[in-house]
Amino acid sequence: MKKIALLIAAVAVMAAAQAQVVVGLQGGYYQNKTDYNYVGDYQHNSNWLAGAQVGYMITQKLYVGVVGQFNSFTNDKMLERNIIPYEGMAPNPTVENYRLYSTQMGWSVSPTVKYEICRYGNMHFNLQLQGTYGKMGYTKTIESFNKPWINNNEYEERDAVYDSIGTANLIVSLRPTLVYEFSTHLSAELSLDFLSIGYARQTTTNDALTNADGDNLQRTVSTLYAGLNTLNETFHWENPLLRLGFNYTF
Repeated sequence: MKKIALLIAAVAVMAAAQAQVVVGLQGGYYQNKTDYNYVGDYQHNSNWLAGAQVGYMITQKLYVGVVGQFNSFTNDKMLERNIIPYEGMAPNPTVENYRLYSTQMGWSVSPTVKYEICRYGNMHFNLQLQGTYGKMGYTKTIESFNKPWINNNEYEERDAVYDSIGTANLIVSLRPTLVYEFSTHLSAELSLDFLSIGYARQTTTNDALTNADGDNLQRTVSTLYAGLNTLNETFHWENPLLRLGFNYTF
């Protein structure tokens, strides 16, 4: 057993000695706009992330590392409750238009493993397995409404709510990644998030509301997903459609 342990240790040391250090920066952006012209409703979402990664090329095909990111998500939603109960009648004057504008900011940490499947010239095709844990907080939530027959279409804003809701996210995903080598040291990396498959668990905690036991109200959503995961609201904050990075290998 001692000989086997020594052999494993020797192999690990040799692998570490041959490993190449990789550092890099990455960022991404995603925007989704949905307008319902026939009722006046809309929902506009946008998010971006910026981060840095550090890791090792254990072999020419195997990379392990960790990514730290800063994330931002904005949601702008309008509900125009313009109800006409019967054909030919005027809109119901008791219904108000409602708008919700909120922003989230936070951070995430992602251990990452990439393995090269094939290459063509300077282009490498990899599969990337990534686990992500992140926390987001609502930095500002503004509710506003109007009654056009009262205030001439001018919106009245209610008091903004700050930092009352927090979100914790746990995501495991497998996605294709393209790497292009400009030189021995410099490369660009494009992660195709919209093709990923994986699992996500999102827990939302409302610090302003409690149950009968005095605990903060929570809601948890668990999802298995594949393909166009960026169309799912659970992942808007974390997964831009494309993620671009630049790496330097020492």
